Amino acid sequence: MVNDVFCIGLIFSRDQYRYRAYARQYVEALLRLQKEIALFSPNWLELNHFLQVQFKDQAKRIHCFPIEETHEGDANVGNPNLIWRYLSLSRKLHQAERSINTKIDFVFFAPVDDWIKPKFATKMMDWAFPFKWSGILTHMLPYDPAGLKLNVDPKFGEPDYLFTSKNCVGVCTLDRFKSEALRSRVYKKVVVMPDVSEYGLPAKPQKITGQIRKMAKDRMVVGTILLENENPENFLDLANTAPADSYFFVCAGSIEPEFLSEKAKQSLNTLLGSGKNNIYFILHQLELSEDINDLLQTFDVCYLNDGHFQMPHPLLTKAAYFNKPVVGSKNDMIGKLLSAFKTGITVNGKISESVNALSTLRLQMPFERNFDLGKLRNYAQLQNQDALRDAWESLLFF
Repeated sequence: MVNDVFCIGLIFSRDQYRYRAYARQYVEALLRLQKEIALFSPNWLELNHFLQVQFKDQAKRIHCFPIEETHEGDANVGNPNLIWRYLSLSRKLHQAERSINTKIDFVFFAPVDDWIKPKFATKMMDWAFPFKWSGILTHMLPYDPAGLKLNVDPKFGEPDYLFTSKNCVGVCTLDRFKSEALRSRVYKKVVVMPDVSEYGLPAKPQKITGQIRKMAKDRMVVGTILLENENPENFLDLANTAPADSYFFVCAGSIEPEFLSEKAKQSLNTLLGSGKNNIYFILHQLELSEDINDLLQTFDVCYLNDGHFQMPHPLLTKAAYFNKPVVGSKNDMIGKLLSAFKTGITVNGKISESVNALSTLRLQMPFERNFDLGKLRNYAQLQNQDALRDAWESLLFF
């Protein structure tokens, strides 16, 4: 049976760069599908301003509302608190329906992890949250080979049990490598969502981007941008070790002591006290996509830190779009994607491997002649707006 889904509630209850970018891109894809959108976000005022300007010809179909921010681990709340959260969200959705004079036909959680827990009855959820729903499942470790038993129905107490809810129409994932394992358990539609990104540039390049190229001179610029509390330990070690006459390092983003390992703190102190002239820090969090993209364009190579990512790194799609080869950890999702799509070189955390990776890439400069940029373009195309629209069409066909 096909339901005529017209109005979609988008729940972006984590206020991180990744989800702000997804919110903008999802709205664009849904507008292209002629849908009406009720978007809920802690950052709703800023999103509303951006969307109303960006899509002013269709602004009447975009409605933004506030919602409390959630964090990783919030799904571990007790059952009474989770019931209250469902009832509270249902009330907000019904209030939004009255405000826009339209029924919300479908609700999408990004991510859904904050709204499910193992020991919570499906009947209780269906009662407290009477909307058709789906969402992005980001915690995919249970679908490792040594994890949940495949080809069986989820049982009460297992992390994917609530996907058996009668109102759940399917599950989305950013992990294309475990989608079949997920599908074998939920026996519902599983959609791999593209890791969409934004590529706009500022009206005028930032002064710092020109300064970086001047400071680098003829050295390879190796840059990293900290967006999701990654640990820059390997990058800092690499900047301490690699020849200063061959490489210029750029590290942008807030470096918070609570997110640094002891080894990273030591590496940072060593670097700051070294007197080297081939490292540049931008010690504040970059929030605007235009500024991030502008800075990324100054890099020759994009370095992705080890963050034990179960999702694609937020810079991976950007790097592919701007034709920047990547060096990244082989120990998480970054490594799987780099190995599969050949958009860079994977390393295992040993500094010698990272130095060798840079040497290999340096020998391939200029990349437009010696690196297969077609691999980068292929990956970027797999994550573009057309792919996102196709994913949404598949999800909404139920």
